[in-house]
Amino acid sequence: MRAISHLPLLSLLLLTACTDQGGKLANAQTAGGTKAAQNWQEGRDYTVLERVRIMDNMGFQQPAEAFSVLIPKGWKYEGGVVWKSLQECRSEMVGTKVRITSPDGAIVFQGLQPHSWSAASDPMMMQNLQMQAAQGGCAVGGTMSAEEYLRQVFLPNELRGATVTEVERNPGAEQEMSAQAGRYQAEAQRNGGRAELMPSAITVRVKWGDGTEGIVLLSVNNLMNYWQNPYTGVVQQISMSTASERSWVRFPAARRTEAEAFLANLKSSIRTNPAWKQAVDGYFAELSRQQDRQHHIAMAAIDQNTRAMTAAHNQRMADIQAQGAANTARHNERMAAMDNSMRSWEQQQTAQDRQHTRFVQAIREVETWQGSGGAVELSSGYDQAWSRGDGTYIMSNKPGFDPAAVFQDQSWTEMKRRDP
Repeated sequence: MRAISHLPLLSLLLLTACTDQGGKLANAQTAGGTKAAQNWQEGRDYTVLERVRIMDNMGFQQPAEAFSVLIPKGWKYEGGVVWKSLQECRSEMVGTKVRITSPDGAIVFQGLQPHSWSAASDPMMMQNLQMQAAQGGCAVGGTMSAEEYLRQVFLPNELRGATVTEVERNPGAEQEMSAQAGRYQAEAQRNGGRAELMPSAITVRVKWGDGTEGIVLLSVNNLMNYWQNPYTGVVQQISMSTASERSWVRFPAARRTEAEAFLANLKSSIRTNPAWKQAVDGYFAELSRQQDRQHHIAMAAIDQNTRAMTAAHNQRMADIQAQGAANTARHNERMAAMDNSMRSWEQQQTAQDRQHTRFVQAIREVETWQGSGGAVELSSGYDQAWSRGDGTYIMSNKPGFDPAAVFQDQSWTEMKRRDP
């Protein structure tokens, strides 16, 4: 059972009667004497408050009183402690849903169980939260103040048609909520992170189109957890928000004073059964220990799996590098072989080119002769050749022939036959 915050702005005097020895209400004395008993009217001249027991019929083997409150005699109430399953949102697991009405049904009080939601900076974690929400877990959303929650969530879903006329911050409730910060911070430190608590509480007055009015009590606790991802080094955050106080009273405008007195009495008279609270706290403590054990086991398994995956990745990279080196060596060998083959082919081509040239020359019946002016192809079938430098050549098969002596011209030089 989550503590319900008081309403500090309502401080009203209630007129109650004393009981005599027989347990009957005695008449009050006035300055003018004793007022006739038949003229005293309950609800107008005095109010009888009865303590009603709000039961937990779900959480334990036998029904147990969770808490009690004072309500005016003759008023009706229904509801009690509501438990959710382990598969649902854990922050909403235990809450109270109560409806209290005046005898004529004109004044109605409703208190709802907590509403929780969460968000994460890590995309994969956010996706996991969304999957859990789709399966009945906590809703997904960012942090909100109590007033933001009022306007974005509570008004459109619970107070349809209501118009806000006044919003007042409730510092007393916020201070009470802040007292829990140390527990959350210690828990975060045990898990290697840090926590920040941002409480927000408001008292709101609203009106409906039918002329009725309302007083709304809302409190929202935003818990921010920060920790460093051990694998990436990035600081991540996850927020867990809970609207623990979600209650309101609706009444005709003419009965505003009566409704305010009822709400003040209701909130100030809450008495939680310590045995029930101890049993619930013990259950959640054991559940938390089990979750911690499961978390550490899961994290150890994740860490072991990560190390195995890292080792496998490194081995794959080493294999890839070795395979790459082998491929490079084979490539170099193939290139060397291709180069050797190319050189051999080029040499072969050179020989073939020479053979081809000789073949062509044989067809054309020419040979290559080298003179001072360069190489030139001349007709075959001659043993000697001379050049004059002006493009004139002399071919001869006669031994001892010398054009310089024959033509008295020293410009002639003998050429030499060479391979093409």
